[in-house]
Parts: sequence; C-alpha cells; structure tokens
Amino acid sequence: MQKLSYLEASKTKPIWDLEEKFKIETLLNKKHSLYLENEIFTLEAEKSKEQIQIKFSLNKKDNSFHYPIECVYIKESINENEQEIALNIIDYLDIYWANYFNEERNVFIPIDWSKHEFEGKFFYLRGFVRNLSLENEADAFLKKHGHGEYDIHSITSET
Repeated sequence: MQKLSYLEASKTKPIWDLEEKFKIETLLNKKHSLYLENEIFTLEAEKSKEQIQIKFSLNKKDNSFHYPIECVYIKESINENEQEIALNIIDYLDIYWANYFNEERNVFIPIDWSKHEFEGKFFYLRGFVRNLSLENEADAFLKKHGHGEYDIHSITSET
C-alpha cells in the first residue's frame, strides 16, 4: 500500500476556485445551521498528480473547538474526474456530520488513517479535535517562562 500523507498546500493545486469553494461552504453551513453553535464549516479541496485531499472542518468562532477531518484519495488514473470525486467525498462527510449532530456530537473519526468506501470509491480519513484557543494560551505561557523558543515539528500518524 502506498504511504499516506496529507500534502502541504505548496505541493497541491485547488480543485475549485474561491467562488465555487465559498458556494459549497455556504450550502453546508446553511444545511447544518440548526446544529451550529457559534460555529462554521470550512473546506479545503486540493489535488496533486497522485491524490485528491479534502479537509472539512468544524470550527467554533472563538477557536475553543476545531475539528478538522482530513481525507486522502489515491488516484487510480490520471483521467479521473477530480471534482466529481471531491464532491463524492464531501457527500460522505456531509452524512458523517449529520450523524455527528444527531448523536449529540459523540461520534468521531479515528485519529489514525482509516479506509472508507462510498459510491464505489475508496479513500482514507482521519480526524481530531483541538482547542486552538487553549493551545495558544499554553504557548504564550511557555514562551513567557522561557520555553518554546524552538520550532516543534508536527508528528503525524501515517500508514
């Protein structure tokens, strides 16, 4: 199996222009507006020669809750319709978010890559919840007390 990685934006190109991406985000935010508590959905959809990647995040406006779900689809051929595959993945994640809200926010995507299938396409997902506001406070506290003067590189779980 090919090693999974969520590529940096510098190595990818957007699937949609900003206007189209905004329309999709607006639709998703309207669809789930009943369940959103000062939150907003954001979407990133990128492609490279080898893969399509989607990041579909739920963010509280004060940064106290950040739940990104990352998705990687390994292309089977160079002729695949990238927009169609991306929309298929977004449909799958839209169903996940509906279940998430219906289950009172107690259903989570595993932190490690897991294989999923929808409409005949296989892709990999991982998700994690963060409190960015608290993380920023902790960073400021550590910096104030002489810690954190060095770069910490993220450790990712890859299969």
